Amino acid sequence: MSKDSVCKKYNLRTMLGSVCAVAMLLTLPAQLVAGEKNTTAPIPEKITINVQASCPQMAGLEPDKKEVKEFSHKLHAEKYLIGKSAYAPRPYTDAFTCAACHAGAQSAEAITGADKCQRLTAAIEKEGGPKKYKQMMHAMCQDCHKNMQKAGESKSGPTKCIECHGK
Repeated sequence: MSKDSVCKKYNLRTMLGSVCAVAMLLTLPAQLVAGEKNTTAPIPEKITINVQASCPQMAGLEPDKKEVKEFSHKLHAEKYLIGKSAYAPRPYTDAFTCAACHAGAQSAEAITGADKCQRLTAAIEKEGGPKKYKQMMHAMCQDCHKNMQKAGESKSGPTKCIECHGK
């Protein structure tokens, strides 16, 4: 192979690589302008549920004396809720179990992409306002667990105060 043919081959390869790189870079600003971004955060393993502490600006909520510590958030989302929608007070699908607890959410982006306190305020208002918050939470969790017990499910989850809230 002559030196000229090696140079032409190298130049063609270099040029094609450069064209591909430029094409990829040109699409990036278009995605950013269009607002495309990954807002899906990983599902937290465990969470503490205490709306009054995490969103103190929410008016009308009674002080939470019994927060739920170490709630198995990820296990609920990825395991416990699968196949159990018949027991839940809110409809959801196995493809998107998050809707069982996150009222009105249609996607993970709707949960992670919005302000937590604004989402909670809207959900609480939809359920009857701050005075109904405790009932809303108990209906969401406790009623599902009780329905599973009634149906004879061997693992139904806690139904007594101390089992969720501790001492």
